[in-house]
Amino acid sequence: MGASEQTKMLLEKRMENEITKVLPEKEEANEETMIVLKKELANGETKLHCMSSGDHGSHSYARCSCTQKDSMDAARKEIENEDTKTLREKEMKKHKEVSNGKSYHMNSGDGPYSYAKYSRYQKATVDTAKKLLVEVISDNLDINNPSFGSSNTLRIADMGCSIGPNTFIAVQNIVEAVTLKYQSMQQNPQDLEFHVFFNDHVANDFNALFRSLPPSRPYFAVGVPGSFHGRLFPKSSLHIVHSSYAPHWLSKVPKEVMGINFPGSKNAKNYCTSSTDEEVLEVFSSQYKKDVQTFLTARAQELVGGGLMVLLLTGIQNGAIFSETCTGMVFKLFGSCLLDMANAGLVSKEKVYSFHLPLYYTTPKEMKALIEKNGYFNIERIEILARPVEHESPDYRICSFHFRAAIEGLVEEHFGKDIIEELFERYTNKLGRNSFIFDEEYRKEVNLFIFLRRKIIEYFSEENPEAEIEHGEG
Repeated sequence: MGASEQTKMLLEKRMENEITKVLPEKEEANEETMIVLKKELANGETKLHCMSSGDHGSHSYARCSCTQKDSMDAARKEIENEDTKTLREKEMKKHKEVSNGKSYHMNSGDGPYSYAKYSRYQKATVDTAKKLLVEVISDNLDINNPSFGSSNTLRIADMGCSIGPNTFIAVQNIVEAVTLKYQSMQQNPQDLEFHVFFNDHVANDFNALFRSLPPSRPYFAVGVPGSFHGRLFPKSSLHIVHSSYAPHWLSKVPKEVMGINFPGSKNAKNYCTSSTDEEVLEVFSSQYKKDVQTFLTARAQELVGGGLMVLLLTGIQNGAIFSETCTGMVFKLFGSCLLDMANAGLVSKEKVYSFHLPLYYTTPKEMKALIEKNGYFNIERIEILARPVEHESPDYRICSFHFRAAIEGLVEEHFGKDIIEELFERYTNKLGRNSFIFDEEYRKEVNLFIFLRRKIIEYFSEENPEAEIEHGEG
């Protein structure tokens, strides 16, 4: 018997004894706190009671399981030798998850400014793309591909899912498109099962996401926390990848920008207030190019040969100047609100100058070139989607709420909670006074539909060798 099997057996035996001793004491101390995951039969139904969550409560499982943890640690010390420890440390180092930046997430829950309430623009784009999605899957999904046909389970991943409901709509569209494809090939879609992985940063509110899962969904659902700027799945394990309104988020604020915007400088800028500054934009563009290559290479390793990827991106028209677009002016207005508050002594200028939104808006031409440079995918379709009706006559207040739902977490992390309400009130009012930015001449944003197929033959070159991508965290 190996050391790992022996460790497992001893731990299990010891844990049984320790839980028997510890659990009654804990339950007596606090009857309302459920320490152990258990199932009870009540009225013929199985009810699932979960451990107390969080890391702040006095009776959370994280705090009250200390005795069990101590017992496990003691058992390990009794049976582990130095060789076993060394092997374990090497394995942990090998699989260590590396984060390139901070965790960005949308406003969670069902509060007044939650992403679930204020993401209808994104939903409208997903709806607009549905017809095209069905068409390209019908044309490009090869159900006779051995990578697809070897199993009756088709695995789909949605990258940057947030908290719903848009991710459920996108996934349902894919499931329906695949089902139609099977029916058109005289295949029985009932023989096919769908396994869907919902991915976002570890700080994403996965509880809210799974509470809102469609009850009659035709798939098995799993949450996968971690940054999509790194590997998240085993090699050749996915069949279809989808990502909507997420890839324009950078993995981090480029460190080079801090050299341009050092605190206290008379010429200090941030990405909100200096959207006309070519030097700042070039730094963000360089980071975006790195992130896209990492994203594509990670997905290439995770997808089976012939696997499909659907990307819905927000960007700007070819040749457009970012500062002259509606989005660019929105950023500048928001930055001016921060500067107004700094001039009023409500926040330090150093804080303002060091604040950056980790976002980049690409063009169709730039994105096409990046995909071709990566080399792992065939570009089956790139199209600019028609602007959804919801985008035609935007209401400045709704636009403000959408913006808040997306970036409030970043603002709070950098400046603290105290300025939030006044900042966004100032921003909403200023947006109303400058509603001209929604005029057609400034509406140079585009929604890109990109459909890619993973090349079956591995792509190698001196300029683009296949590299191992580290696991994504955060």
